[in-house]
Amino acid sequence: MTYDVLIVGYGPTGMLAATLLGRAGHRVAVFERHKSLYNLPRVGIVHDDVLRMFQEVGCIDRIWPSTYFLPVYELAKNGRVLLSSEVAANATHGWPEYISIYQPAFEAELDVLAKAQPTVDVFQGHRVVAIDQNAERVEIEVEEDGGARRRVQGRYLIGADGGNSFVRETLGIPYEDLGFDQDWLVIDAKVKHERPDMPAMRQLCEPEQPGVTLRMGPHHRRWSFMIFPGESPEDAVKPESVWRRLNRPEGGTPEEFELVRVASYKFQSRFAERWRDGRIFLAGDSAHQMPPFLAQGLCSGFRDAHNLAWKLDLVLKGQAQPAFLDTYMAERGPNARATIVESMRVGLHVNERDPEKVARRDAELMALQAEKERTKRQKQLIAFRVPGFESGFVAHSRHDVHGAGDALVQGRVRHNGKEDRFDDLAGRGFMIIARDGDPASVLSRNDLDFWQSLGGRTIRIGGTPAKETDDAFVDVDGQYNRLMDEYGCNAIVKRPDYYIFGACPTVAGLPALMADLRSQLQT
Repeated sequence: MTYDVLIVGYGPTGMLAATLLGRAGHRVAVFERHKSLYNLPRVGIVHDDVLRMFQEVGCIDRIWPSTYFLPVYELAKNGRVLLSSEVAANATHGWPEYISIYQPAFEAELDVLAKAQPTVDVFQGHRVVAIDQNAERVEIEVEEDGGARRRVQGRYLIGADGGNSFVRETLGIPYEDLGFDQDWLVIDAKVKHERPDMPAMRQLCEPEQPGVTLRMGPHHRRWSFMIFPGESPEDAVKPESVWRRLNRPEGGTPEEFELVRVASYKFQSRFAERWRDGRIFLAGDSAHQMPPFLAQGLCSGFRDAHNLAWKLDLVLKGQAQPAFLDTYMAERGPNARATIVESMRVGLHVNERDPEKVARRDAELMALQAEKERTKRQKQLIAFRVPGFESGFVAHSRHDVHGAGDALVQGRVRHNGKEDRFDDLAGRGFMIIARDGDPASVLSRNDLDFWQSLGGRTIRIGGTPAKETDDAFVDVDGQYNRLMDEYGCNAIVKRPDYYIFGACPTVAGLPALMADLRSQLQT
């Protein structure tokens, strides 16, 4: 059998890619060397765009009981808060800026979703041992658990097989080392007795023991501590060493917590030099690795899967040329690199051990905190928003307004008497969002047919719908009108993901935007 897409690796990145491609109707085969899910927590936090992805695939309601909102992010030293920042309860994508989560819960839901797709085959306990490709297809050799081997073909392949990626190594793609390399101890525990005094999320900026602690979902807690040079990682994971490190105000005792997982990790910053080789793509940790100080590792893998899935969908359906897939790394590469660099910066800032630099850092953080309290500012002092796209599938001319490559907010809208988040009411996929004027009145029949062939929709943001078939959506919290005011536009062309292709001052600019969009898909 020849599949549309082969996926190597069945972690969260591979699961999401399989689900999205399967829902689009493509034949997908996933190969994972382990027989079962890992079933232990690794990820502790997901961001608002990932929650929007859970919303899109339809599992957010089932995942939500395994989450816990962290209202504040703190930098502290020996119990004294140096700087705190409130976490936005409703961020760009219509969900909390970030939220803690218990990974086995959401991974189990993604597993169910992927295997429920009739066009997706998941082979666990199957190890990929060879990869070949030509101009038409990719062929892999797979070894089953019992030793039997077989060959499988696909039109494309996604390597989502982690930091020690067989796919990446087979392709001979090196990592670029961006310079962060530290050994850390990660401790996950289940709460036996509630500790109301425990911080929700706190970076421990202590030269004698840098670390972090956070509530992880409703029933678990995580601590991470630096393992010092000369200290044995094997000794650090021993129970007596673990409880010694937890003998602190933000720590715990065996009577309060049950250890679930203790592991030593090497926090690194690595970036694959290229993410595409012919018909093969890298995604997740196989493409990039970063220290966890911004909790962006898994989130970056999800962004890879989401970005690549809808682009593969267009190419497989013949709606875009294969060269269009080069926009994957053009967009995600700079985006991921910026995330790695900022994660390193925060990590090195928190983990500073030089006495003079520590004193200077503490003074700067406390000055920021004092200014925040004096002015009652709500500005987020500790915040990193993943940057938009400067290149890739974005309007080339920018059409006289800002916005191309930015994330499109998800606010609440009302339509036909029902109020909900924008994606659930207005839909997904290509979309024209107009505030003033009728897009159909300025687009040619050829443009309208092309837009329809993409499954594109047109909606109007504005007044109350006059009848059941009216396309007007009420902007309940004003987010779309504020965004259009900021950009100086009245029409936005949205891509199939959460990003803006381009915007124009009036609907009269839509034909030029449509020509630009068509050219990029078909050239």
